[in-house]
Amino acid sequence: MSLKVYLKKSIWAIIHFIIIITIVNLVLIGTTEFSKLKYDIIYMNILVFSVSIFFLIFRYRKWKESYKDFYEGLMQEKNIDLLIPKVDDFEAKIVKAAINLKNKELCENENKLKEEIDELNEYITKWVHEIKIPISVCELISDKLEDIFDTNNDVPESLRGELARIKFLVEQVLYAGRASSYSQDLLINEVNIKQVVNEAVKKNAFFFISKKIDLRLNKLQFNVLTDKKWLSYILEQVLNNACKYVGENGIVEIYCEEDEKATRLCVRDNGIGILPKDISRVFDKGFTGSNGRKSGKSTGMGLYFSKKMAEKLNHDIKAVSQAGNYTEFIITFYKLSDYFKV
Repeated sequence: MSLKVYLKKSIWAIIHFIIIITIVNLVLIGTTEFSKLKYDIIYMNILVFSVSIFFLIFRYRKWKESYKDFYEGLMQEKNIDLLIPKVDDFEAKIVKAAINLKNKELCENENKLKEEIDELNEYITKWVHEIKIPISVCELISDKLEDIFDTNNDVPESLRGELARIKFLVEQVLYAGRASSYSQDLLINEVNIKQVVNEAVKKNAFFFISKKIDLRLNKLQFNVLTDKKWLSYILEQVLNNACKYVGENGIVEIYCEEDEKATRLCVRDNGIGILPKDISRVFDKGFTGSNGRKSGKSTGMGLYFSKKMAEKLNHDIKAVSQAGNYTEFIITFYKLSDYFKV
């Protein structure tokens, strides 16, 4: 938006003006006695150039004012619909037409993409509910196998473990589909943390029992503003993550802290911890880290969706760890006065 840009834009008009003035001067010099009229010619040139420069500056200021908001909006990546230049020249009309055409194309593509995503989510939801039936049947078969085999046989136990893992992954697929249309799937209410923790623990019960993990629940009688279903999902992911990386007879502690601004739900385990180089990336999409690559049991998606939904709920989730000692996930629920981070 500098004067240099405007001069470059108006270069042919300036050249045209110079050619006209040059021709006029040549005609005057050739048809008159130059010695008598030279001061008049010089005066005329000064006057013409002065008026021309005045109008050039005036037009530049008008041009800059007309396109200022549009240019600054583009630089700041604002909504282009509100930034159409407020001028009526031919170039502006072309810009307006191009923007309107592009908006129409984008709206059509967006609606088409939304329909495709909705169809995919609908298919995923149906598939998840249908796949739960054979999983339940397999669980019944596992129970019968447990009665048939002697207590020392670990086949039923292994089968039950794999079924529990399948159920967890199937639920993760369902919530991954819902996460793409979260605005239609949120219900903010006052939720009791202890109740949600109990439900999340119940869904991970097999993993706690199979590893004989000591589960410690402390100070959980707090109510927070959140979506119960999504909080339960986030907790399930965190607890499942703890069960993966804690050893036999390990400890998982769940407790709450509160101050005047927020309530914090903490999940701490005494597992293998997270390496310092990985700690900042645990919530990245598809990131499994050194521990996940060693075990081969991590998809890197559970914590990614947990972080994504926590942010949409205006919560904060972070991980604190010391490799070889512990890992702690902290979910922060802002109180009503800070809910929108005013």
